[in-house]
Amino acid sequence: MRILYVTQRVPFPPNRGDKIASYNAVCHLAKNHYVQVAALADSPSELEHAAKLEELGIRIDTVLRPPRWAKASGAGALLTGRPFSVAYYGSRQLANRIARLAKETVFDVVIAFSSSMAQYFDQVPGVPLVADFVDMDSRKWELYAEFTRWPRSWLYAAEARRLLEWERRMAARASCTLLRTQAEKDDCARLIPGSRFEVLSNGVDLEFFSPQGPKPETRNIVFTGVMDYFPNVQGVLYFCDDILPVVRRAVPDATFTIVGARPSTAVLALRSRPGVVVTGQVPDVRPYLREASVAVTPLLLSRGIQNKILEAMAMALPVIASQTAFRGVDGAEEAAICAGSTSEFADKVIDLLRNPKQAHELGQRGRALVERRYVWKEQLTKLDTILSEVVTRRQSVTPR
Repeated sequence: MRILYVTQRVPFPPNRGDKIASYNAVCHLAKNHYVQVAALADSPSELEHAAKLEELGIRIDTVLRPPRWAKASGAGALLTGRPFSVAYYGSRQLANRIARLAKETVFDVVIAFSSSMAQYFDQVPGVPLVADFVDMDSRKWELYAEFTRWPRSWLYAAEARRLLEWERRMAARASCTLLRTQAEKDDCARLIPGSRFEVLSNGVDLEFFSPQGPKPETRNIVFTGVMDYFPNVQGVLYFCDDILPVVRRAVPDATFTIVGARPSTAVLALRSRPGVVVTGQVPDVRPYLREASVAVTPLLLSRGIQNKILEAMAMALPVIASQTAFRGVDGAEEAAICAGSTSEFADKVIDLLRNPKQAHELGQRGRALVERRYVWKEQLTKLDTILSEVVTRRQSVTPR
């Protein structure tokens, strides 16, 4: 197959949720197919990352689109009724590049990574579309509206309505639309009836994220994630305000390490709190996971599957998650702790810090779960099947 893969960010390095999924999909597909990536880059360093991807044998065309340009385009969408998200990732230059690629190569299928990138489908006429929504972004904006004050709540609610209409249009045009969890698929089936939806879950690199030797005995709690992303910021603030003080009263030497790039001002301010460390960007999260006793995911707002949970489990690190974060991981009830309230969250953290044997056993169950259910090769084999079905169906109805 000849596949055009369109994504909003250069899928390298695989150091955040969207890049992890797109990188693994592209590398998997390139083993057996001709794959051409078309991507936006938000900085010169992203262009350097594209060059590294090419060194791995992946063809990629990139267009530089700094965030300030993207935000200006998104703001203009407020006047036109177009979704902010779609305008933010809109680029005439990328559209022209894709149109040129379509003239040079007869593609069999287009994969658009995120609903917003499906806007470039028009540049490749006559080719079936697989829309990888990942999550249902309109529902995410709806949740943002619930957790913020006016006027942001009004803006977010408007974006949710506009984006839902866009998702309906793109799903109707797509031969198949992909989601990461059954809950996301159920939402789409309910709100966008009549289209085909399939679950394509994430995986985890079990060789890269692997336990190595006995864990050091610490009282460290860890959180990983991009730290200017609203749900992550909200989650660590909640943990530091409401949970960590309770934990430190019971376990005075307990510490909390927040690991992730681009910490917001609010997150940086947490450094002044007793026992809190904010690292900023790090070259590798694994040392922080290895040195921790517990990984927490105290998200109040979450859609889809949390890679941070899978990675911690793969490292045999015990995980405590909120109900919101917990629901995206199929089978997690066997291998992680779901905390239904603030007091329960604090109690569970205290229990694991005080009981290393219990923490170790939970971590081992987590590792076993990802080995059983979240191997990339097994997940992406389903993508092979879907693409084959889509292309075969198109060939069978195309006049000869």
